[in-house]
Amino acid sequence: MLAFILDSHNFPFTIALLTMVGIALLEGITTLLGFGLSSMLGYFLPDLDAQPGLDVDHPDVDTPHAGTSLGHLLGWINVGRVPLMVLLIIFLTIFALLGYTLQAIFLIIVGHMLPGLLAALVSLFLSLPWVRFLGRFLGKLMPNDETEAISEETFVGRVATITLGTATKGRPARAKFQDNYGTTHLVMVEPESIAEIFNQGDQVILLERLGGKFLAVHNTNPLLKKIIEE
Repeated sequence: MLAFILDSHNFPFTIALLTMVGIALLEGITTLLGFGLSSMLGYFLPDLDAQPGLDVDHPDVDTPHAGTSLGHLLGWINVGRVPLMVLLIIFLTIFALLGYTLQAIFLIIVGHMLPGLLAALVSLFLSLPWVRFLGRFLGKLMPNDETEAISEETFVGRVATITLGTATKGRPARAKFQDNYGTTHLVMVEPESIAEIFNQGDQVILLERLGGKFLAVHNTNPLLKKIIEE
């Protein structure tokens, strides 16, 4: 079994499994340090404001990410409904398992395995529908208080509370707030000024969106503090 897994024809699938384990470990470590790997990856992705329940395949649905091929693909596999890191781990796992299964079938029937690159392309093609299916299934199970049912552009001006980590200029921390519908949103924030530091429990006002994070300042308005506490 080990010889089969380590065979050069299965190299792409072995790498995928090792990458999946490495990502899981990095996500745990970075979360303990106050910033998640998922949030870091979010900085490099196109703006996805997918709304739960939207079907990107429906011709009448106008989605903000439909303008780019990458954005459309990410929306199709439910990025925005399900955390990116969850979908990435699902993809790597399915890709590897399908690849091993495909190679095992060919080895039994034909007597030899497919070239690694060809097997990887076939496995990639077969994996995406499964990632979409499982992503949609998990999206329905995700708690409603962690969805992004409204555009992140409307987050500016909101008062959020730092819930994880310490934020300094260039190093964001996780914060949350509730919108008018009672939905809780999780965002990454960092101080607008290099002189400010946000600690866990601090209330901040979101000023500007920069990629996957927001610039903010301390909430010093006693009226806003009172509203949040109530």
